[in-house]
Amino acid sequence: LARARARARVLCPMANRETGITVVVRVRPLNEMERSRGDTEDGVRCVNERVVQAGTRQLTFDAAFGGPDQQQIFEGSEMRSLLDASIQGYAATVLAYGQTGSGKTYTMSGPDLVGDMDVSIGGEAEGIIPRALRHLYSALNSYQSSRQGVSYAISASYLELYNEQINDLLNTNSTGLPIRWHAAQGFFVEGLVVVDCESVDELLMVFQEGTKNRKVGSHQLNKDSSRSHSIMQVQVTSREAVQHDEAGAAGGAGGESTVVETHGRLSFVDLAGSERLDQSGSVGRGAKETMHINSSLLVLGQVIAALSSAGESGRTGHVPYRDSKLTKLLADSLGGSSLAMMIGCVSPSTAALDESNNTLHYLSATKRIQNRPVVQMNQFSGMAASLKSLRDEVQGLRAHNMQLHQQLSAASASGLMQGLTMSGRSSPQQMGPAGNGYGPRGHDFGHMQRTQSVPEQMVRQQEQMAAEQMGAEVQHLRRQNAHLQMANNLLQRSYNEVKRENETLQDKLERLERVFVDKDHDEGL
Repeated sequence: LARARARARVLCPMANRETGITVVVRVRPLNEMERSRGDTEDGVRCVNERVVQAGTRQLTFDAAFGGPDQQQIFEGSEMRSLLDASIQGYAATVLAYGQTGSGKTYTMSGPDLVGDMDVSIGGEAEGIIPRALRHLYSALNSYQSSRQGVSYAISASYLELYNEQINDLLNTNSTGLPIRWHAAQGFFVEGLVVVDCESVDELLMVFQEGTKNRKVGSHQLNKDSSRSHSIMQVQVTSREAVQHDEAGAAGGAGGESTVVETHGRLSFVDLAGSERLDQSGSVGRGAKETMHINSSLLVLGQVIAALSSAGESGRTGHVPYRDSKLTKLLADSLGGSSLAMMIGCVSPSTAALDESNNTLHYLSATKRIQNRPVVQMNQFSGMAASLKSLRDEVQGLRAHNMQLHQQLSAASASGLMQGLTMSGRSSPQQMGPAGNGYGPRGHDFGHMQRTQSVPEQMVRQQEQMAAEQMGAEVQHLRRQNAHLQMANNLLQRSYNEVKRENETLQDKLERLERVFVDKDHDEGL
């Protein structure tokens, strides 16, 4: 069974492979506070669509954006690809990182969410999250119309990490929630409210409600400063019936089927910004918030540094995921099995150049982190998906074989016709009376035939070489077909074994339940 599962991971086209984290930079315009101080935009600027200049240094990223255009960031980054991947069953994360007041929340959510929620929904300044939620439902509608028998379900949750305490933003009475560990899920928050969303409007309502409940404060660096890290998570569950045998897969009657269920996930992470107390002027509760924010970001920087070093050397040392609740929640996104994109937000002001350089330093390190994304599905769905993949590949090879046979037959027929045509040139009518190859005037027609046979021989040699190549390719494909068929049979037998084991365990559980019910009934009497 273990060998069969290993074979499934190798043959399945969704097998994991290493991929880097997409890193983009956004240089916002000067804000009112910076303009009132007379700051200039000489600190950080975009040189082109990928290069930014910070002081005298130039750094290259996957994309670089300047100015207030929100649509440009959504279209020019990998956002659409991440959304499509989540529909296919992958986990995908978008993180906004930067100092306080650098435009992270504006980029992710839009402007002034607390003061006027309507501004952030539907306008030109709409943030990445609401744009992504709209695109998600649009893409789901396209997938459902093009793939029969596939259904999708959407659910969402929203949390914040405030002073190292996890709060449910969809239920303000639910605070101090614990983080648990599961071998299959990794770290997760227990007790979160999860809302099933049947339309994009319901999903946007979840986004609005959660954003409205975030902790926000004001200090000298930012009048609308996020005082917590927030994570909105959208689950994309797809279900598709997969036939076990080729007859059922081809639309024939009979045959068993399994519902393949994938669990895609979208995580939108808006990190609170780092800040210096001597510059922000925070005191009391604000100073405590700053301490917790900086502490969690410090551990995040250590995790990024450890993973970045592993990406360069190829050797993974200790990664301090467990040193902070934030890094526990981001463990799958950084060096794990998720696709990820980090948006680094910086100010163009020369006064903020030191903090901007720190942000760009961490972005450069993040580029070297390698994730290994995999499709999220349960054991039975994985085996059924592998069977379907093998069956599709076998059918493709069979079609290729048929095409090669047709080409070979056509080439053979063409060679035969050319041979008949050339032989017709040396018919008896061209011979002399004695049939000795001399015409009535004594010309040597046999010599002419020998001269004309040279190109004919070359044509026949080329046809023979082509036929041999086709024959060799057919033999190779036949061997591949046999190999895939053996793997298919092995997976089918393994699936049946697991299914029988599951049915046996189910019978035992039902018998135990009947025993306990009968016992409770007797005690009641």
